[in-house]
Amino acid sequence: MDRLWAPWRKAYLRPSKMKGKGCLFCRLLAEKRDTENLILKRSSSSFVILNRYPYNNGHVMIIPIRHVDSVHALKDREKIDWLNLYEEAREAI
Repeated sequence: MDRLWAPWRKAYLRPSKMKGKGCLFCRLLAEKRDTENLILKRSSSSFVILNRYPYNNGHVMIIPIRHVDSVHALKDREKIDWLNLYEEAREAI
């Protein structure tokens, strides 16, 4: 299996570079500065955000607001919301 890896990006993950504690995405949502934080759209239970350091063009992330370890752990309404945002992002790209 081929792996895409960019070792120069490791510096962005080191603790000395990270601002604050806790979940990065929760902090970005709480700041209410969507443009600066690259948040493209919010919904009731998910949001779309650009990857600040993308591996390729059009790389977005659709992130559930509630912390879960898998999409399968989302409630039905959260899954529908997440999937609707995915479809909107895909169409926009």
